[in-house]
Amino acid sequence: MEKNDFTEKMRQWLESFLKRKLASTHTVLEVLAPTSSLAKLNNEHIKGLQNYSSWDFKPDVFGIIQDKTTKQKEVVLLNRSTSALSLKEIGEINCYARLTKSTFVFLASTRGLSSEVNILLLDDDIRKRILQLNDGGEITIFAWDEKSDSINQNSIVPFNKKDFLLD
Repeated sequence: MEKNDFTEKMRQWLESFLKRKLASTHTVLEVLAPTSSLAKLNNEHIKGLQNYSSWDFKPDVFGIIQDKTTKQKEVVLLNRSTSALSLKEIGEINCYARLTKSTFVFLASTRGLSSEVNILLLDDDIRKRILQLNDGGEITIFAWDEKSDSINQNSIVPFNKKDFLLD
């Protein structure tokens, strides 16, 4: 699958996922595949976020949701890759997530995790250090199965996110 096609597929998946999972608690304001860094986008929802002007980076998919009770806007990030995921991709999305204080962070690949990273993530302590964010949230990683056009159920890391992603 080409990167642009995969990006659009992930944008559609994320929008559908957020609307389905968060319907009772949040409103999905925007899910987009940015064409430039977030700080340069002329988007009213992004400009309403704290510190957006310092976000000089471009995630593959960027979502904004709003809590129905507090009206607080929250960020959702998703990066995608058509090759096996390495620590480089995990580190990049981790930095983006910390800068934006993202509520949900996803990393998707058509090839899954590299074998080196897969071995590291088997250890609970290492996995927590690599995937955990400052606020207690964590990066969720999955492989996209092109044949079934869905998440590969056996690829979800951390494993405890499986029910959240699939039901």
